[in-house]
Amino acid sequence: MTTKNVIDISAYQPKVDYQTVKNSGIDGVILRCGLTYWGKQNPAQDACFQTHYEGFRAVNMPVGVYYYSAADSVEKAREEAAFVKSILKGKQFAYPVYYDVENEQRMGPLSKATLTSVVEAFCTEMENAGYFVGVYANTNYFQNKLDHARLAKKYTLWLADYRAENANRTLLRDMFQYTSKGTVSGIAGNVDLNECYKDFPSIIKEAGKNGFSVVETITPPSKPSEKTYTVKTGDSFWKIAQEQLGDGTRYQELAAYNGMRTDDVIYPGQVLKLPAGTQTAVPNKAYTVEKGDSFWKIAQEQLGDGTRYQELAAYNGMRADDVIYPGQVLKLP
Repeated sequence: MTTKNVIDISAYQPKVDYQTVKNSGIDGVILRCGLTYWGKQNPAQDACFQTHYEGFRAVNMPVGVYYYSAADSVEKAREEAAFVKSILKGKQFAYPVYYDVENEQRMGPLSKATLTSVVEAFCTEMENAGYFVGVYANTNYFQNKLDHARLAKKYTLWLADYRAENANRTLLRDMFQYTSKGTVSGIAGNVDLNECYKDFPSIIKEAGKNGFSVVETITPPSKPSEKTYTVKTGDSFWKIAQEQLGDGTRYQELAAYNGMRTDDVIYPGQVLKLPAGTQTAVPNKAYTVEKGDSFWKIAQEQLGDGTRYQELAAYNGMRADDVIYPGQVLKLP
């Protein structure tokens, strides 16, 4: 998939020319729908959320949302989820609903296990309500404050790292926020800029999430050409998506396509329908490493998805942190 240009804005950008933003080449926008004030921990709707939502929808711009959390317990996370559901009710979002995890005052003192449980509590509540959810955090939080590997198997991730060429290239992410000082025609002042590596509008609409109707977007699953997979011992949605669809992060799509949730139990012998994009056997291709290459760079340019860097390394019998050198020939999965 071609990388999409996505911005995220809030009440810090009160005046927006929505059509000009769309005409400038922006493919999608993530709106702050609300936040929890860390002092009294009172949840509140972003002052510009409704205006921005209506403005971008009027020009047919795909929209997602994020909620800035200050939850320091599972109970508080569930309260935030209830509030978010109340302000999103009746609306449609073609991009995920993200949980913004970075509040030092409340979250800084928590252990990795506790903060990960807080995140999972919010995400579970939102998933149960029919939302396609994700987690936003910076590199430090994903590396030191959250169980990144656990969360990556369950939710889509949005990574923030503003260090340019020194930014992290190994953590899994479907969206990458690389600066908070971007400029966009139609918005005065600085704007957060992001690269998005997933076609979320198609995935979310086809799955009937975020206010979209499955009946309206999914073709009845009775086509003769539809492919299936029989579950084996040790399988998981993630493992099946990785092997059959070529991308483990499509596990949410796979579960939804079968009318299931990602935490539903699957069992050996069960037959699952495979959504479009199933991996088929093709002749092995090769790539000769050039100066300045990395597994991430090669995966992005040759496979169209930088987050497949670990798959690329494993396909060549290597680890993602192994050194590669100019002239080396790598097989492409």
